[in-house]
Amino acid sequence: MEKERIGIVTTNPDRFIQIVRQAQQGDKVSMNEIINLFSDDIEYLSRYIMLPREDAIQSLRVELINIVHDQMTCF
Repeated sequence: MEKERIGIVTTNPDRFIQIVRQAQQGDKVSMNEIINLFSDDIEYLSRYIMLPREDAIQSLRVELINIVHDQMTCF
């Protein structure tokens, strides 16, 4: 899965930027794509947060959504 994720971002960065821009404009499908892209990382990081696992996963997803929406000037 990690190779797939790296492949999406490095081999076609324009596609990734397009997905981020669409998510910033409110496209829920694009936001789900981004969340799915980072789902393995979210699962991994949730182990190190002192919350029930589901709460940790939800917190990380919310933070990812906030990062995508708050970084509108990056691209």
